[in-house]
Amino acid sequence: MKKTSLLLICLLMILSITACGSNNGNNAAATNAPAAAEQTEQPAGKEKIKFYTFKASKPDEPIYQAVQAYNESQDKVEVEYVSLVQNSDSTDFMKKLDILIGSGEVVDVFATGNEEELLERASRGVVEPLNSFFEQENLKPEDEYSKLIKLDGNIYGLLVSSTQWFTIFNREHLEKAGLQLPEMGWTWDDFREYAKKLTMDGHYGTYFHTWGEYANIIAYTERSNPQLDAELNPIFDDPSFKYFFELRRVMEQEDKSVEPYADVLASNYHVLQQFFAGNASMLAVPSYAVRAGLNLEKFPHDFQMVYAPVPRSVDSSEMGMTNIAGGGMAIGAKSEHKQAAYDFVRWMSKEASSYTQEIPAYKGADGAALINEFFKENGDLIDTESLANTLFDPRNKMPDAFSVPYGSELKTIVENGFSSYMLDNLSFDEVKAGMTEEVKKVVEANK
Repeated sequence: MKKTSLLLICLLMILSITACGSNNGNNAAATNAPAAAEQTEQPAGKEKIKFYTFKASKPDEPIYQAVQAYNESQDKVEVEYVSLVQNSDSTDFMKKLDILIGSGEVVDVFATGNEEELLERASRGVVEPLNSFFEQENLKPEDEYSKLIKLDGNIYGLLVSSTQWFTIFNREHLEKAGLQLPEMGWTWDDFREYAKKLTMDGHYGTYFHTWGEYANIIAYTERSNPQLDAELNPIFDDPSFKYFFELRRVMEQEDKSVEPYADVLASNYHVLQQFFAGNASMLAVPSYAVRAGLNLEKFPHDFQMVYAPVPRSVDSSEMGMTNIAGGGMAIGAKSEHKQAAYDFVRWMSKEASSYTQEIPAYKGADGAALINEFFKENGDLIDTESLANTLFDPRNKMPDAFSVPYGSELKTIVENGFSSYMLDNLSFDEVKAGMTEEVKKVVEANK
């Protein structure tokens, strides 16, 4: 009897254990099956990247609109728009971005206000080179863009918009002086003659600003770097420096065709102020002057602007040399989404101009169509034909340029040297010696 009871108890325990094991297995299968089915049926989520910018995060901001258009254009990537400042101050923005990167924030894509800001970060290793991405596309980037942001042979950024040096004229003054709009190939000697003939009725023929570019525009339009050669030596022995310094002095002191440099310094003008006020008939300037000329509250005027290429140096055989610049977009070196980031940057470089109404550096753009679309309502102020012909002339080209992260320091040295030349009546050789010494110090400190 006891043996029978013991056998029954053992049998019941075995059945119970088997049942429990069977139930656990069935429960696991029941739990896993729906999960597997869900993983198979649901599409993978969008790859998300963050774009850091100094442009405001608001619906009427053109860059914001371009980013939203990109998000709507495809279903694989979603770009999060991150504005670190609301005043469009790129310097403040870069300071805040540096703090984020220093604290470990992983940045996918960021904007810069100018190429020096970008290259300074590239020199610190926080920017991803783009060369390999172009190789994967089997593209030569120089065929795609009029300007690339490069350092030591690496491409670190693409321009979403660009500015290009050219010459703007007051059409009324030009016609009253009986002058034709100059064509590509005119020289700085020609520019001097135009300025003399345009000087009448209480206004000057032209205006030169205080920035370092105006000490020698040729260095910016026809040289690889405005202060250095390929070995990072100062280039102030280049004949263009003596020529342009002396041109500035003779136009002021002998021709009386330009406002005195001392008066310009004392007045603290905006670079465009004297031209739009009708106090200067022509101005060599970057192309941001076009859109600025529509801001009649800041620059009230009623004359039409007409446009011509920037003059070339007298001894140059090259046609169409100019300077192209602009803020860039770059990829963070630690981004885990570099291909998606590159695709976004490329799209912005080609398509954002439709929203910003700014001149793209992308060569595939239909320049005449863009100009007509941007300014079709402004024919009384902007001659779209001469503008399109000037900005999109196929002969336009940049020298094989390179930049250095400390370029702004070198520019200040030239500004100070030119100021001494004009105000202290020093010889060019005296000024050249001082600039050469100062530039060498800066280069050595950055090695």
